[in-house]
Amino acid sequence: MRELHEALAVVIACCVATAAIFAVAYARHRPNLTSADILAATRLAVDDAVKEAILKGGLKDSESHLSHLIGQRLRSAGFTGVDVSIVRTNDFDPLAGFHFDVTAGEISARFMLDGVKDPLLAIRLGLDWTWREDPHHPYETHARSSVMSDCLTNHYFHLAADGPDFFARLENKTEDRYHYGVETFLVVSGIVAVDHLFLGGAGPIDGDHRLMYGLR
Repeated sequence: MRELHEALAVVIACCVATAAIFAVAYARHRPNLTSADILAATRLAVDDAVKEAILKGGLKDSESHLSHLIGQRLRSAGFTGVDVSIVRTNDFDPLAGFHFDVTAGEISARFMLDGVKDPLLAIRLGLDWTWREDPHHPYETHARSSVMSDCLTNHYFHLAADGPDFFARLENKTEDRYHYGVETFLVVSGIVAVDHLFLGGAGPIDGDHRLMYGLR
C-alpha cells in the first residue's frame, strides 16, 4: 500500500510539473493583444449587438452590453483577463458621431461605424440601411437637387446634435439629450423627412433642419 501511495505521489507530481511547464510555455508564446485584434472583435460584437437589438426591439444599456460582447469575442480569440471599456467620443466632440473608442487592457483603438447596419431604422421600419457618412459639405449644399438626390439614393447619414447616436439607436431611441448623434433622410409619401423627427412623432422636417441643409 505504501508503494502505491508513493507511486501516486510521483504521478501527481509529474502532472503538476507538466502543467506548470505548459503554463509557462503558453505564457511565453501567448499572442500580444493589438489594436487590430480589438477592432476585429469589435466588428463582430457590433454585428451581434445590432442583430440582437433588431430581434428584441432594442437593447437595455447598449454601451455596457456591447462592452460585454467585445470582451466575449476577445476571450474566444484567446485574449483572457482583459477589461473592456467604451468611450463615446461624441461626448466631447459633436463631429465624432461616426466612431467610438474601445480600450482593452492597455490598448485603445478607434472603431469606425461606416458600413454598420443601422438598428433604429431596421427595428422601426425594417430597412436594411448601413451607416455611410454624407460626403457633401457643407450640409447647406443639399439645397441643390443633385446633392439631395445623391443623398437620398445612397441613404447617407449626417452629423446632428439632436439625433440619436449609435448606442441610442441600439436602444430603439429617437433622441438622446446627452450625446451628439446622426440622422438621415426618409421619403414618406413623397415628402422628405428627417428620420428621428418622423419616428419620434414630430413633423417631417423643422425650421432648424431646413436651415441646416439649406432648404427653403
